[in-house]
Amino acid sequence: MQHLILALSPTSVPGTVLTNTVLVGCVALLHVLFATFLIGSCTLVALSEGISMVTHDERHERLARTLVHAWGYIFSTGAAIAIFFVIFVLVGVWGRFFVTFQQFTFWVWFFESLTFVGEIVLLYTLYANWERMRAYRLARLGMVLLLNIDQWFQMFFIDVIASQMLTPTVQGATDNTSYLLQFLNPTNLPLTVHRTIGNIAWAGAVVTAVAAYQYLRVTRREEATALVPGRRAPVRALGAMPEGELVRERNREAAYWDWAGQWGMLFAFGFTIVQIWVGYSYAKEIQLHSLDSWYQMMYGWISNIFLAQFAGLGLIFIFGVAYFWRRLKAASQHLAARRQQIALILLILLWLFGIQPAWFAGSYPDIVAAHLAKPFWDGGLEDPLGFFFPWKVMVLIADMLIALYALWSYVRARVRTPMTMGQASRGSQRLLIAMAVVVGLMMLIMGIIRESSRSPYLVNQNITISHQVILQQPAPNIPLSQRPIGP
Repeated sequence: MQHLILALSPTSVPGTVLTNTVLVGCVALLHVLFATFLIGSCTLVALSEGISMVTHDERHERLARTLVHAWGYIFSTGAAIAIFFVIFVLVGVWGRFFVTFQQFTFWVWFFESLTFVGEIVLLYTLYANWERMRAYRLARLGMVLLLNIDQWFQMFFIDVIASQMLTPTVQGATDNTSYLLQFLNPTNLPLTVHRTIGNIAWAGAVVTAVAAYQYLRVTRREEATALVPGRRAPVRALGAMPEGELVRERNREAAYWDWAGQWGMLFAFGFTIVQIWVGYSYAKEIQLHSLDSWYQMMYGWISNIFLAQFAGLGLIFIFGVAYFWRRLKAASQHLAARRQQIALILLILLWLFGIQPAWFAGSYPDIVAAHLAKPFWDGGLEDPLGFFFPWKVMVLIADMLIALYALWSYVRARVRTPMTMGQASRGSQRLLIAMAVVVGLMMLIMGIIRESSRSPYLVNQNITISHQVILQQPAPNIPLSQRPIGP
């Protein structure tokens, strides 16, 4: 890499670092919301299509068809944002960095573009011929699985580039351009696993939010009052559909959207539980191979954003268990609802304890510089109960165990005593929408944390953000003993 990046002389970036960085963040994060939903929803479509083929469940068939029809609009929008990002943002604004970086990641970009072409062919074939291929459902399912694999590899190649920017090689040197080391850089695998799980959770959250909104829309009007005997009244109708059929259709729609919201919620809630372990593993790899970035996340200014991420994780569990409680209560399963209520109270208490900041300042170096690195009861700015180790780790473990129990308890109650769909309270649907919003915000916040942790570098230790300066030598790796570290 070094002999390539030394070939160009430093030049300034048009505009300011702030405006250009905000531009990158806004465009990239907007694209992420579309792209991750496509990848995650493809898994949900494959699962629903397979279930409907085996059980002949019309609800799963309808859900798969609805998601496929949405793909055409979502993909076209997300692809337009991606093309704008590459042509205008990367080439136009950050051209020096992008031209340099793609010289030693060319083949990664090339294979990613091939998967993009494959995605277009498979996705629009399914979009345009979904109903026509109903007689060949096994072939249709096979195409969905191929699309799923293609999209996963597209994400994998992007993750190679993103992780390469954070941990350039195993040794942290710039003169090693081995593609094998690019693919096997320390944070690539945990990032890919992290995003694979997150994509499914986000797709489930979107399904949940749309279903909850539709349920609220369908049930917003009360049932029509019965006609007075012997009195003739005008029959309300929609076209040739009489009032009684309208009511039955409304009930069918309410039952479907109640089920769809519950189905998507299980993926959003369940896969978020797994993210705790995967996210911790990812952070550990960053600590081992990019200590400066890890320090920024845990002790620098980004630690405040990380605390918001921690709070969002707790809110997902709180909203999810609150939904379980309200839904079981509406189904008159009082014993199971009481268990969910106890779990909800415990999660709220853990959340209140876990969101304590570890220090009352912008970053830990700030209180070190002010000589106030001592507990607040001794006149300092530290809150020892807010330290990540051991308190927040203990809260995360407790959250994971309680959430797993709540999910298992809800599913068991559903299996033992089947619910009548369409009887959910409107409040429970609002909880689903709130949970879906928090899931989306967490995805955006995680992207901000990961990309900001490299500051002041575009490629860690090699290319700076300010003026895209290519370093003549890799930045020195300052020993931890020479840095002001926190407790």
